[in-house]
Amino acid sequence: MVNPITTTFHKGTTVAQKHNRRDPKCVAKEKHIDPNGEYIVWIDEDVRKAYKKIFDEAVKEYNARQSDSRRIIDNYYQKVKNSKQQNTCYEIIVTLGDKDSHPPADTCKEIYKEVVDNWSKRNPNLILIGAYYHNDESGAPHLHIDYIPAAYENSRGMSIQCSHTKALKEMGFQNKNGKYGETELTQWTDRERAYLDDLCRQRGIEVHHPDAGKGKKHLEKEAYILTQKLAELEAQKTAAQKQITALSNEHCLLLKQKAKDENEIAEIENKNAKTKDTSKYISYAVDFYDAFIKSSMEHEFDPAFKKVEILIEEKIAEEKAFSETHNHQTTYYNTPSDGYDSKKDPLSIDYEP
Repeated sequence: MVNPITTTFHKGTTVAQKHNRRDPKCVAKEKHIDPNGEYIVWIDEDVRKAYKKIFDEAVKEYNARQSDSRRIIDNYYQKVKNSKQQNTCYEIIVTLGDKDSHPPADTCKEIYKEVVDNWSKRNPNLILIGAYYHNDESGAPHLHIDYIPAAYENSRGMSIQCSHTKALKEMGFQNKNGKYGETELTQWTDRERAYLDDLCRQRGIEVHHPDAGKGKKHLEKEAYILTQKLAELEAQKTAAQKQITALSNEHCLLLKQKAKDENEIAEIENKNAKTKDTSKYISYAVDFYDAFIKSSMEHEFDPAFKKVEILIEEKIAEEKAFSETHNHQTTYYNTPSDGYDSKKDPLSIDYEP
């Protein structure tokens, strides 16, 4: 009988496949790895090849519908990699116990293998590209799982997209109450940890989580700050949208009438130049991302803070859709109607810092 243990199921955005597969050049620089220790590579697929397999057909279909060459996607993997709102793939580190107390290595290996073998049944939208068992480092034997989230039910853009939140929603996880503690990611993580705990108990291993619930007040404060900034961003977006609509209509009228009065056209353009709402929206967007990135860096190694990160993913998708629509509108009328520059908007797919 093994002493009571805790189980961890930690999600991250840093994927180190060379480390995971024990690439000799990588291992040579990592002195904490025991060259005589045991490690097993169960699944190992190159992320770029996986992207081609998952998304290539969707990219071709999307590109075929585009009349504007600037919206053509040449390399979807690179597009996602360059995005500030997306990650190309994700990694889960699963651990039973800790350095001082954990099940026998063979039992850990058996449980981890079952987690991997049943992964696709539990998570059809999270495409497994890597599964690695490590028992050659200090600490308990652990499992690395690398996957790409794929959302298949998209009414806009590509028919298949890399989106963690949408992938979880399609798997049945819904944050109906809008609370940060009940996000799709939180629900999914809890489900996966419960599955892992059950595999342990089936083998007579007692599992407990004494720290469950700690850090709640801290997370509430962080969530409050971020949601306040989101509210400010939403207000500026609404104001910018109204201004965009009004100015676009004004441009349409001028084009239909084929106005010859240069003074009238100059007056309209002067009004456009004075529009401030969109620039305020961009300013708030920059402030929001600065705050979020700063918080993420400060709490990079705090597993509890990961629950906060998912809070804004749905809003990011909305803001991105707004930015893409705006970019399309201004392109249609040839000249930006209000001084908006998508390359300076952190929510735009054309954003260039």
